[in-house]
Amino acid sequence: MEDNATEDQDVSTQVTDKEESIKSVEFSPLKPVKTVAGEGNVNNMEMLMDVSIPVLVELGKTEMVMRDVLSLAPGAIIELDSLAGEPVKITVRGKIIAYGEVVVVDENFGVKITKIPNTQDRIKNIV
Repeated sequence: MEDNATEDQDVSTQVTDKEESIKSVEFSPLKPVKTVAGEGNVNNMEMLMDVSIPVLVELGKTEMVMRDVLSLAPGAIIELDSLAGEPVKITVRGKIIAYGEVVVVDENFGVKITKIPNTQDRIKNIV
């Protein structure tokens, strides 16, 4: 038992020694980077140009009870809240960035952009 008591004393001494050696650190204040007028924004946007983001094209929505969802089968039709021919919403992170119409390209669906809000509004909506 004496060995355990000695080990406990050694551990508590080590912990106390470590606590005493901790010192706070002070950092110098951050200074703004000097750039040519307008150049900083262009460089910042260039860094983001290769970032992948999910783009969602929303054809329409509906609400269904679980019983109806579970009974869906191939060929089932789900009625949406949008009208046929109505523009679809194109969103990024839940924010509308454009409107378009559904097209077929080589047997794949696509969206033809028909309306885009101005650039400043789109950037404000994304952030």
